[in-house]
Amino acid sequence: MLNNSPRLDKGGFIQTIFLLILAVGISFLAIGGCSNNGGGGEGFPQPEERRSRNGVLETTLEALIATNFIENSQTGEIDQVNTPTYEGSLIGPTLRVKPGDSIQFDLINNLPPNPEQERKKAFPHDPYTTNFHSHGLRVSPEGLSDNVFRKMTPRENIEQLAPKYRVEIDVAPDHASGTMWYHPHKHGSVSTQLFGGMKGFIIIEGGPGDLNEVPEIAAAKEILMGFSVIRTDSEGNVPFVNTEATQFASLRPPDDDDRSGLWSTYHVGDGSKYYYTTNGVTNPTLKMRPGEVQRWRLLNGAAGETFPIILEDHELHVLANDGINMTEMITLPVNEPYVMGSGNRVDVLIKGGKPGTYKLQKLNPFGGGQYSITPQGIAPGQRLARMGNNFPGQRELVTLATIVVEGKEMSMDLPEGPLPKSSGIPTIENMLTSPLDEQRNVSFEICGNVRQAVPEERLPSCGWYFNLYDAEYWGGIEFNTLLMMRDADDEGIPNPGDPTMPRIDYQKEGLFTADEPLFANTFGGNYEEWTITNKTFSDHPFHIHVNPFLVTHINGEALPVPEWRDSILVPAAIGMTGNPGPPLINEADYGSVTFRTYFNPRFPGPFVMHCHILTHEDINMMQVIDILP
Repeated sequence: MLNNSPRLDKGGFIQTIFLLILAVGISFLAIGGCSNNGGGGEGFPQPEERRSRNGVLETTLEALIATNFIENSQTGEIDQVNTPTYEGSLIGPTLRVKPGDSIQFDLINNLPPNPEQERKKAFPHDPYTTNFHSHGLRVSPEGLSDNVFRKMTPRENIEQLAPKYRVEIDVAPDHASGTMWYHPHKHGSVSTQLFGGMKGFIIIEGGPGDLNEVPEIAAAKEILMGFSVIRTDSEGNVPFVNTEATQFASLRPPDDDDRSGLWSTYHVGDGSKYYYTTNGVTNPTLKMRPGEVQRWRLLNGAAGETFPIILEDHELHVLANDGINMTEMITLPVNEPYVMGSGNRVDVLIKGGKPGTYKLQKLNPFGGGQYSITPQGIAPGQRLARMGNNFPGQRELVTLATIVVEGKEMSMDLPEGPLPKSSGIPTIENMLTSPLDEQRNVSFEICGNVRQAVPEERLPSCGWYFNLYDAEYWGGIEFNTLLMMRDADDEGIPNPGDPTMPRIDYQKEGLFTADEPLFANTFGGNYEEWTITNKTFSDHPFHIHVNPFLVTHINGEALPVPEWRDSILVPAAIGMTGNPGPPLINEADYGSVTFRTYFNPRFPGPFVMHCHILTHEDINMMQVIDILP
């Protein structure tokens, strides 16, 4: 960890910054774990790595506010940031294990004491209470394992020792090898902690179906790239929400205070800052040789932003989505992006082209481009995923890394033919042919933006749920935006007498309730088909814990080859053309994703599914699933 230092004169400050950058650069160098065939990659920042030994990865993981220095791409200056971190770095250590291993550590919560806050209940509170989610792992959701209902509170005052919390995650012997990650998941404070950089890779390797069974992949140098958007106020600190908020974001109608939004603490006009980083560094440089093949493990670890990724003048050869192998490698043509929603991972091969300098870029999802959610090109559209109107930096082209191709040409081949099947999950054939135990429909719904405040122009569920979620529910102050995740088969009944509440008597919660699962009959061993419908005008990344799912359709269009995922963008609704004024949600064509899932009976218990725009999840766009024995 780098500590604040006294004010220096200009020369001393420059020298200190140089030494700090040098120290940070050295600390991020790779610590082995990939083959080195004389190609490039040396010097590219890699997270610290911790490996299992004799079947156990035993370590500690400390959460703390740390000072780091980041290049500001807008100004070219080096900015100091003081953010929540793991181990003092802007990306946590990589945890590398094998199937059958156990991940065991003490999580030390050395974050500050939680501030006093009168408004609690369903409203976000306790920004420094944390916990631990192993995103993508098929493990137990209970006890000391991947249990996101745990509350790891900080000390009550700075004189006390930082408390320790034990985490023990047993990885099944048949668990798939792949690219996973970890991050906090304490409901109500996830976004604030992710804004600071609290995330890291989990790499599972060496089991049946490992991609390194393919010689051409095993020969490739492995590079990890964890993408983040670090967000601070003008002083470099990570603020919490506006505790007096009456709405989700600053929608700014004429009679509204544009600082009444939940995230107005990051108001553009107040000098808030943002930094797109790769492994905690702004636009690092990676060297390759012409003809060299590298394996890149990419992670969108941002709290909500969508990353359409391209590498200038190079194809992306896709091997795996969310740590689960494709049936065969899919090659995306030059300048066709791989779209990463928040939480997505992708393994790609890159073959170095002609000598030169190339940019790895995040395209602007608001730039009018039509990008598919899947590398198979199904249902392209604008990939608009809105975190809230306060946040700057959502509408731009960003260079995530600079790739320099130079040196003596290498002769390395790309793989051909089928890829190894990931272990620990059913075959695609079994998923498609097994009789369905249940079919379910879930919808993302929003009530409360400017147009939807007019009763006849909002979803029919809004009136009932606005009445249900009153000021008491929100901790004493009314909150006029509902970001819901609902059982879409719970349709209520007509109420023709009240136009503000056209349907009534909905039976289930629309917002997260920790002790009330959305469904009462999710049994271990079930094969189910779900359709997630998006009744809003922006994408929402759907994520479910523990059990991945096999995507079969997007917007009703069948994928040529179904794809395994644990997170996927659900396309936005499309408004009717020719309608005067803004589109009306009740006249829109809703986006959807249909998938099949298998609830592994080895991992019973409650866990969650939610929108992985974490500013949405923090305000209750989440539901509980309880797998029954």
